[in-house]
Amino acid sequence: MSTPPAAPAPQIGLPVQEPPAPQIPTDVQGGLRPGARFRRIGGALSLVTSGTLVFASLLMIPYENQTEEAYLQTGVDHQSNILWAAVVLHYGYLLLLPAALTLVHVARRGARKLSTIAMVLAGMGAALSGVIVVDFYDVALANGLPQDEALRIFDLAGSYGQGALIVAPAILGLAVGTNLAVFAAWWARAIPVYPVVLSIVGWVVFTFFSGDAWLPSIGTGLAAIGLAWAGVIVFRMRDEVWDRI
Repeated sequence: MSTPPAAPAPQIGLPVQEPPAPQIPTDVQGGLRPGARFRRIGGALSLVTSGTLVFASLLMIPYENQTEEAYLQTGVDHQSNILWAAVVLHYGYLLLLPAALTLVHVARRGARKLSTIAMVLAGMGAALSGVIVVDFYDVALANGLPQDEALRIFDLAGSYGQGALIVAPAILGLAVGTNLAVFAAWWARAIPVYPVVLSIVGWVVFTFFSGDAWLPSIGTGLAAIGLAWAGVIVFRMRDEVWDRI
């Protein structure tokens, strides 16, 4: 019978090589996911600046658009104001998307279904920032053609029903999605009820009195205060709370 091979003698005195410890990001070591503070501060800033830019853009346009003639004449009388206001309004509408997503984040555990619907609608509303480029064509019509010819082309462009398939969902998504996100954040007890009231009243005034000279500005001002209120709450929120909700 053959004897089993002898086990190798242990190497006494030789150091044991251990694998290096993984490099853990500082945020993870403290219990936070990487980028939590950046997302919280960025979301708070978008809440403060989005409504403020929309409000400021309307203050830049001293016009009444009860009639198409008055609307086009504004492009002649206040050409520079309208062009710069379109730029400001574009970024205001654009920032409403991260603002709404910030509210969706704070509401996702307490109002999961509402926040999901708000997220989808707000994404649709982001298209409205691109529709603002139409203002440049309207100003060009008003300044480059006689009024009767400009009105004829303006009416012709408005007669294309396909445009409503782009504009209507964008407006609906922006207004309803933003307000639903604010409401969901309140329902989840992340913000008080006052930002909800200010936002809803502001957007209702802006939507139903868009032809008035000052009511749209007042409406967007109320909405801006509501969003900024929520933004201050998010800004003052601790990183641990933001990352946990």
